[in-house]
Amino acid sequence: MKKRKMSAILLAGTLAAGCLAGPAYGKDRKFDIILETTPDISTLNGQVLSLEAESTASGDNHEDMFHFAVSIEEDMVEIGAESFEQKLQYQTFRKEDSPKLYLPNEVVIHGEVYVLSDTGTPLVISREERMPKRLSYESEVFIGDGAEYEPDASITGEDGKSYHLVFKERKEQTAQERTEYKETSVTYSAVEAGVEIPDQKMLEFEDMDTKQTVTAALDLKSKETIREYWSDDFVFNITVTGYDADVFTLNGVEVPKGANLTDYADEFLKYLRLDESFYQIEEISWDGESYERDGYLVRNAIGTGRKYVQDIRAAYDGQVTLPAIVGNTWIGTYEEEIPAEEQMLITMAVQATYTRKAVVAEAAKPMNQKVLNKLFGVITAAYRAVVAAFMEHPVMSSVLLVVLAAFLTFFISRKKRNICIYDPLIRCPYKKRNKEKCKMCVNYRKRQQV
Repeated sequence: MKKRKMSAILLAGTLAAGCLAGPAYGKDRKFDIILETTPDISTLNGQVLSLEAESTASGDNHEDMFHFAVSIEEDMVEIGAESFEQKLQYQTFRKEDSPKLYLPNEVVIHGEVYVLSDTGTPLVISREERMPKRLSYESEVFIGDGAEYEPDASITGEDGKSYHLVFKERKEQTAQERTEYKETSVTYSAVEAGVEIPDQKMLEFEDMDTKQTVTAALDLKSKETIREYWSDDFVFNITVTGYDADVFTLNGVEVPKGANLTDYADEFLKYLRLDESFYQIEEISWDGESYERDGYLVRNAIGTGRKYVQDIRAAYDGQVTLPAIVGNTWIGTYEEEIPAEEQMLITMAVQATYTRKAVVAEAAKPMNQKVLNKLFGVITAAYRAVVAAFMEHPVMSSVLLVVLAAFLTFFISRKKRNICIYDPLIRCPYKKRNKEKCKMCVNYRKRQQV
């Protein structure tokens, strides 16, 4: 009897555990699938959107693959539908190509991802001969033969396509006065203290259009000192008038005729109005003998020393006016080179079938996985129904659960009574069994133990 009760308790526990495990495993499996999203094109009108081709690499002997945008009418698809069919249009240069090369592999409809699963036989809607694009070319105004401005026989456009020259013409053209920005830099070496560099710089350059030399004044933009140092090339000349006198006057100071002039270096700096912080006189010596000039006896002297200087780099710039010229210009027209196999644009229509991605993923699962999903789905549904009933009618639901447990206990215990207590493989012939009746049973003698 204890074994029967234990079996009933285990069964009830298993049922409860199964009801709790149901939501964990048998929950809608579609939420466990990671769906790849694509741009939402649901608002389009089902017509061809763009005729611009996008070249992509292909591994099936198609050197150039052209994909054209198509659209799907979302309003024509039922919400929650497992699949839908629509007639779609696309454009191609090769009608024998598979429609799947041009139709979107995935689309988003009502928030659900659908995968292209099948296409019917495509039909030709129309054929249209492609008109090549044209590009215009006009050179700058030039003087002379202008060989360097002549248009090339073929070019590559900004779209990456090849174009060939179909027309060119040389025309007389007048270029009006125009301005051009110019700049230059100049390094001034050994600039003495107090000396300002020029505020303007005259620049000569060649006008590329006229090949003429143009002179223009550029304004000082900026300057920087790149080096500071003492230079040993400080030199100045001295002329002494009235050399036959016994005393000379230098800046109010009397200098004897036979004195060493170097001893009066500071007085000479004051006379020259030079700052001793930037100039140093090291020697003053006579330069030759005395001579007569304008009735006076004169003698020359020369002073040498050092001066503090800077190397300065200056930048000049400005707008320069270039003169008007009468010259020539080249005019040309280029035409797109369209390969022979891409000269005819074909519009196709096909019946396409899209299937919800979750359904496709479910169909790809193994059979045992599908059975488990359904089993746990049933357990989940039963569990949800019990919980809902209990929440709405707790008393009545409790009574029903007790009755269900009692029925299961009775069913298991009854099934146990129909099995021989000595041999579980033999059915008991008695409705109510006990040890006294079992001793009269033919199977009693076959027992192994009582």
